[in-house]
Amino acid sequence: MNIRFLETVIWLSELRNFRATAARLNMTPAAISNRIGAMEQELGFRLFDRDARDVNLTAEGEAFVEGARDVVRRYHDLVEGLSPQNGLEGTLKIGIVPSLAMTILPGILDIVRQRYPQIRISITTSSSKGIVQKLEQRELDIVFAIKPEPTPNLRIVDICTFGMFWISRSNQFPGGAEDMLSRDDLLGCNLISYESGSYNYQQIINYFTEERLKDATVHYSNSLTTTINMISAGVGISVIPPVVIQKELRTGELQVLNTNAVFPATSYSAIYLESAATRLITLVANIAREAGRNFSGNFSDSLAYQD
Repeated sequence: MNIRFLETVIWLSELRNFRATAARLNMTPAAISNRIGAMEQELGFRLFDRDARDVNLTAEGEAFVEGARDVVRRYHDLVEGLSPQNGLEGTLKIGIVPSLAMTILPGILDIVRQRYPQIRISITTSSSKGIVQKLEQRELDIVFAIKPEPTPNLRIVDICTFGMFWISRSNQFPGGAEDMLSRDDLLGCNLISYESGSYNYQQIINYFTEERLKDATVHYSNSLTTTINMISAGVGISVIPPVVIQKELRTGELQVLNTNAVFPATSYSAIYLESAATRLITLVANIAREAGRNFSGNFSDSLAYQD
């Protein structure tokens, strides 16, 4: 039994299918089955219950996989700590939410290019929900998204936190940014919300309460760039991180509204699968944290910070 055998068990426990596991590990289903059988024979108990359609962990298998994850994680951490990194190469598929693509992504790419020129990065931008789904489906290697709830199969590295403020077109309020606006004042405007089901969509509901939002005019946007353009066009107001609209704030096109109720900040993390952790993935996760720290250092803590 070795690390590859442990990784096979972990992948099969997540994918629950011999063909999918074989495809992921570039093996045949028969080879996967033989490897699992050899491990079960060595251990003296069954790891999986198998039927024609599905594969499920036994009670003993659940306990074994939990320990196997820890062993594999420690192994990769050891290799990463002892191996030279200047020769790293390969392609990494990353997913990133628009707010980070517009802020820390250039810093991430600059660090990678300078230190590890042989690493190639393929980028997918989408909502947190969308890229986390792609991560779970193994279509992406690592994602930079809104910080999720911790789960055993995910490794989470904090990147940064952005303050969230209500933004309007500069001439929308007679008093400009000097007015102190209440929730009722905001509800009197057309609101541009995030897409239904997203994290910040729920934050908006929590901010106003669902009952009070029923009488408001609410538009929905699944694109940060579109939201910014809609604000600029006077379609409505929205709550976004001011760090993504520095140009528009400098030119006076947009303004940050002064509200008596603070909107919760949004925290972002690098997220990757415990079972898929490699030196390259963990390296880029740490680079993202470094880029987040560098970017946040340009702003006050109310706008951007790193824990």
